[in-house]
Amino acid sequence: MTLSPALPTVRPTVGPALRCPDCGAHPVLTPTPSQPLPGGTFGLLRCACTTYPQIDDIPVLRRGRIDSQDHLTGRCEVAGPTADELVALLAADRPLDALVALLAFPPPAPSSRPGLRLPFTRGPWPRVALAARRAEVRAMLAEHDRLTAQDWMELAYARSSDRIDDELLPYFLARFGQPRFLATMSLLQALPSLPDDASRPVLDLACGFGHVAHHLAARRDPRAVVGVDRNFLQLWVARRYVAPSQRFVCADRVDALPFDDDAFAASVCSDAFHYFDVQQGALDELRRVAVADTVLLDRLGNVRLAPTDGPLERDAAGYVRLLRGAPWRLTCEDELLADYLAGYGPQLASPRHPAELDAAKWLMLVTSTDPRVFADHGAFAEPPHAAGRPTLNPVFEVTPDDDGVELAFRFPSTWYAFENAAMRGYTSAGERLDASTYAALLAGRPSERTADLLRGFVLLGMPERYRRPPGGSGPSVVRGLARGLLRR
Repeated sequence: MTLSPALPTVRPTVGPALRCPDCGAHPVLTPTPSQPLPGGTFGLLRCACTTYPQIDDIPVLRRGRIDSQDHLTGRCEVAGPTADELVALLAADRPLDALVALLAFPPPAPSSRPGLRLPFTRGPWPRVALAARRAEVRAMLAEHDRLTAQDWMELAYARSSDRIDDELLPYFLARFGQPRFLATMSLLQALPSLPDDASRPVLDLACGFGHVAHHLAARRDPRAVVGVDRNFLQLWVARRYVAPSQRFVCADRVDALPFDDDAFAASVCSDAFHYFDVQQGALDELRRVAVADTVLLDRLGNVRLAPTDGPLERDAAGYVRLLRGAPWRLTCEDELLADYLAGYGPQLASPRHPAELDAAKWLMLVTSTDPRVFADHGAFAEPPHAAGRPTLNPVFEVTPDDDGVELAFRFPSTWYAFENAAMRGYTSAGERLDASTYAALLAGRPSERTADLLRGFVLLGMPERYRRPPGGSGPSVVRGLARGLLRR
């Protein structure tokens, strides 16, 4: 199957050489004879101990089954192919089949009622349903230049296995305007911008769909990023749609990062570290691969406050103990958000006792042996959330009429509202736009309202191909599967 070469792809930035997490050797890439997607390289990475697959520029440095795993608990949500199966497909010059095997999550059973559900969980149905989904994914890949990150997020989280939490769709899609992401963008102002770091990228561990990588590529002082995560689908969407100029690696050993010492200007881990079951090893590795041991740990759950976000949370002093005496600064999401809304970055010059943060649920920890990292950051040159194409915040519902549109703030779910209640304090409750202003908004063109809409978080800087225009909808489970089978 030959896919369209029409996709305007930006080649990922060149980053540090990979290092096998087991033997420490640098793998050598042998591309497959066939390269089915424009701008991406498929092939085999061979080191001293094994052969790894590389799928569309993403090295997969994992062994065993490449499952899609719950981002909170690590449990398997969707069973994937094994690394050996992917290597066999690539060795047989079937790179597209390898990609489809990683992206084709099975559809949910047609019924959730136990008696009616049973026939769809055994026998021929699971194989037939997975074959239909693979056909649908191949059809999507054939027109991937016309799709968006939203289309693939909906495939994974709204039209796939009922083992997947459907809250993940708004959690990821409507992320750019969340309080946690505003605090993250503030903390990222602390990344070192020193001449000796200019040639080194930033490591983003547990990068998900690449929201941080996009922001760092789009902001006024752009930074190259290497994103690492265990879930391949998220990485592929990040690589193709969210941050196509950045590099991504699929790996699951946070205590054995696949890079040389001092490969990065800094290491970042956002909204994930407190889920790791090897936190000491992970922090040691994050420091090892970064110049001056510079690490930004963003949104650490504080075990002293409910609701507990997993069994591995620590208090502020507990996270500090992991640093083994290295210099550090602590702050929290509430303080970063307040500073962000006031127009300036993180305040890291003065040390604080961990007990001062006992009443804060979401902690931020910065460590470095370079004292220049610990500074109070002044006013933003421009709002960080303006970096990227100005796009309508997904939490706004659009109601058209004869003269324009009404925009109304609506939380996408009850849980989203609980987790992001602070949005009500800074996001506009609603706006009216005339037809010409709305047309400019959809086209990504500036208008006389752009600055006001950015101030009200109605517009947010997003990737060029992040979401569909409002008002449209993706296919249902049945329509998507039927379309894939017809195309096949």
